[in-house]
Amino acid sequence: MQACSPTSSDYVALVDCIGLIFQIRDDYINLRSSRYHNNKGFCEDLTEGKFSFPIIHSIHKDPSNLQLLNILKQRTENEEIKKYAVAYMEEKTDSFGYTRGVLQALHVRAAELVEGHGGNDHLDRILEKLVVEKGE
Repeated sequence: MQACSPTSSDYVALVDCIGLIFQIRDDYINLRSSRYHNNKGFCEDLTEGKFSFPIIHSIHKDPSNLQLLNILKQRTENEEIKKYAVAYMEEKTDSFGYTRGVLQALHVRAAELVEGHGGNDHLDRILEKLVVEKGE
């Protein structure tokens, strides 16, 4: 998490950290959030063949299993195949649990950086909105 280490008295480290939170959160909700699915489509990262954060974790967790890589190559729109991929990442490699843990650590670091700048209610509210719950 070197991108979240303080570099100076400016806000570069905080912005870097919030950027990481935002991207990893977006990757997570693309695969897990029913609200996202209703608005944007079901697991579009799989359809687009994207190597998002949870997908990369899952592939690295069990490199001998090529199923997820094959699903990405297919760029499938088949919901059953995408549901299978999500279940695999949830049950076999715990990639969503891992992703939530990384997000929690990044939130702690971002809050420390905000506090290090004297605190800021507006930034605290932004960070609160970026929290991901397990069921999401």
